[in-house]
Amino acid sequence: MPQFEQLDTFASQIFWLLITFSVLYIILSRMVLPRIAGVVSTREKKIDDDLSRAEELRTKADAVQEAYEAALAKASEDARAVHRQAAEKMAAKSEKEFTALAAELAEDAKAADERIGAEKAAALQEMQSQAVEVVQAATERLIGASVDEKSASDALKAAGGAN
Repeated sequence: MPQFEQLDTFASQIFWLLITFSVLYIILSRMVLPRIAGVVSTREKKIDDDLSRAEELRTKADAVQEAYEAALAKASEDARAVHRQAAEKMAAKSEKEFTALAAELAEDAKAADERIGAEKAAALQEMQSQAVEVVQAATERLIGASVDEKSASDALKAAGGAN
């Protein structure tokens, strides 16, 4: 290497190296590094503050979430209670209306049975009178004798009892 051959300039190069290194070291250690350390310290402090604020906000958010869930559960329970009361009222009203309707239907059925009984009795009476007329007509046609209504009715009753 050629620089090792120039040993007379070697001492001055080392001198200037030490001077330059010392000046750069002093400038860096006294001016630049404290500024960098200040910036790093400020950032670190800001990050710590942000983390602690985030932790506080998370704690508050958790508390708000718990309060919200409690309010939601209470509202749900209140809604269930209102629904249950409404269902009970509707069931009672329905039962009352059902009872009234059943009574009305029973009355209608009783009236219908009475009407049917009356219609049946009237129809049987009508059939009885027509049967008596048929018996009278048949007797008159078959044997040529005229039978009064009471005799035809008695004969019809006697024939109905034999069957």
